[in-house]
Amino acid sequence: MSSQVNPFRRTTIIIMFAVGFAAFVALLYGLGMGDPLASGKNGEAHGASNSIVGYKALVSLLEKTGVPVQYSRSQAGMDNKGLLVLTPGPFTPAADIDAVVQQRAYIGPTMIILPKWQVAGDRKLQKGWVYRGAPWDGELGAEMLAEVAEVAVAIDDKAKGGKSLASAVGVPVKAPEMPVTITGDSVRTIVRGPTSKGALVAYIDDGGVYAQLDSLDESQITDEDKIDADFYPVVVVADADLLNNAGMADKQTARHALALIKAAAMASDGGVTFDLTFNGLGSAKNLLTLAFSPPFLSATICLITAALAAAWMAFNRFGPPVMEKRSIDFGKSALVNNSAAFISRMQRTYLVTDPYAELIRSQSAEAIGISSQANAQEIDQKLDALGESDGNRFSALYQQLVRARKPQDIADGAAALHAWKKEMIG
Repeated sequence: MSSQVNPFRRTTIIIMFAVGFAAFVALLYGLGMGDPLASGKNGEAHGASNSIVGYKALVSLLEKTGVPVQYSRSQAGMDNKGLLVLTPGPFTPAADIDAVVQQRAYIGPTMIILPKWQVAGDRKLQKGWVYRGAPWDGELGAEMLAEVAEVAVAIDDKAKGGKSLASAVGVPVKAPEMPVTITGDSVRTIVRGPTSKGALVAYIDDGGVYAQLDSLDESQITDEDKIDADFYPVVVVADADLLNNAGMADKQTARHALALIKAAAMASDGGVTFDLTFNGLGSAKNLLTLAFSPPFLSATICLITAALAAAWMAFNRFGPPVMEKRSIDFGKSALVNNSAAFISRMQRTYLVTDPYAELIRSQSAEAIGISSQANAQEIDQKLDALGESDGNRFSALYQQLVRARKPQDIADGAAALHAWKKEMIG
């Protein structure tokens, strides 16, 4: 009868399993994390974008100058200390922006960069690159800030860039192309517009004390009941070209951007957080997300380890299953095995030494023709005369067995006596 040969090698099966298992875990992780794995190279205006309207260059500049920078893809990022930079899309609800501003009033400063340029993608361009079109209408920015403050946003499509503009942060900046300005009763200028009728960058006069921002336009709130020194500033960048990738190509604009970030974050502890939730790159919590997030990540790792251990045990048993032995043997074998197990369980093994030694003596005497009437001493003398086994005569092995009390000594003595009989008599 021939045995069946497995068509696959064990190594091949292990490799197939490892690849499949890793792919399955990666699939679960991808399904759970979802949007956090999405690339920021989508051409939109946010901190992870490398397009002309993105802010990736500003992020890189901050990192290279030692400023801690991180991205936020969840609502939990709104509670980060330090400066939070919001880059809302052109149709972000005003209520959502105001909710973040109110939430962070006592947590840290907030900078809102209004969208300026419309963009369009093209497959011929490098990934993340876009064509820049016309600027968004100023009313769009005013609507986005409607619940933060009553403001007006205007675009001067006839103004030329390059003019040096005064800034409250102490570093002059060049006027961008088609400058966007913001005005309003509660708006205080940080960067003056080209015609001084509005601000390219401003802060909201909400009763806070912001000495690092008000050198050009001080707060007009004098009522002590409305002043709260614990407030953190809300900075509005009306013209995104002062901070986006296009603007960072100019050294003077880049130096001003660093000074502006530093001034806005001066009163807080921590680095700079660029929010991505307003740009469709956020994530929602689900069971798979929790499985790959602390503190549940440790339990997930334990389950994966247990699965790998079970698989390894299965591979070690690789091949056709071996038929198990019967728990109860047939006939005399069952009687002997059960009796031996009973004696061992009762710890009475020493009781079998004398009967076994006497059995070997009687069988040996009968085999060489010694009379059954002979006494034990006479039988031992005749058996000793047959010779030695491993340097021991019969009588010595006999006494060694009957005097043994430990299970191991009894087993060794019985084996030695049986070996003598087999060698001398057969």
